[in-house]
Amino acid sequence: MSEAKKRDAGDENVLQMLKTGDPGAARKLVDVFGDRVYGLSLRILASDEDAKEATQETFLNIWRKWDTFKEKSKFASWVYRIAANQAYMKLRKKVKRDREISFEVMGPQSHDGEAKSGVDSVAGRSMPPDKAMERDELRNFIESAVNSLQPGYRTAYMLKDIEGMSLREIAEAMNLSEPAVKSRVHRARLAVRKKLKSYV
Repeated sequence: MSEAKKRDAGDENVLQMLKTGDPGAARKLVDVFGDRVYGLSLRILASDEDAKEATQETFLNIWRKWDTFKEKSKFASWVYRIAANQAYMKLRKKVKRDREISFEVMGPQSHDGEAKSGVDSVAGRSMPPDKAMERDELRNFIESAVNSLQPGYRTAYMLKDIEGMSLREIAEAMNLSEPAVKSRVHRARLAVRKKLKSYV
């Protein structure tokens, strides 16, 4: 069984535990989705403290609303959608409070955008020990490039190229059409590649 299928099976197992009222369901929910929800929240909010708060609020919402899940999509996609909504809600409040961040998402345009940006392969490429410093520097540069993306584009990019989700799954999680997701991923990859060119 592939890693993706194992993860999907683990995700669905959480749902089954919730349905049967398993006393360990809440802890299992956090164990399985904790890192992914926090990672998504951090990408959107770019603040460790805000991401931790959003993560806690997300799991409270999931715990309260899991029985409203209609099973028309993967349980993980539903979890991501709640996490993204919670993070965006927190970001909007932060924008309104600070009046410093521009939270504006461009309208969707259809692009093919399926070519990989090369970020994952570059960041994860095995390098000789004497190149460790350069590797870490590159990883930090890539992280900075991704974090510089607008929140909506950063989320789509992360879910596609880091989490490996399909366009349909991302569309469900972000409440967008597939063409809109494809456009955001494409634009995000172009932006990251442009910054990488300045590095090399």
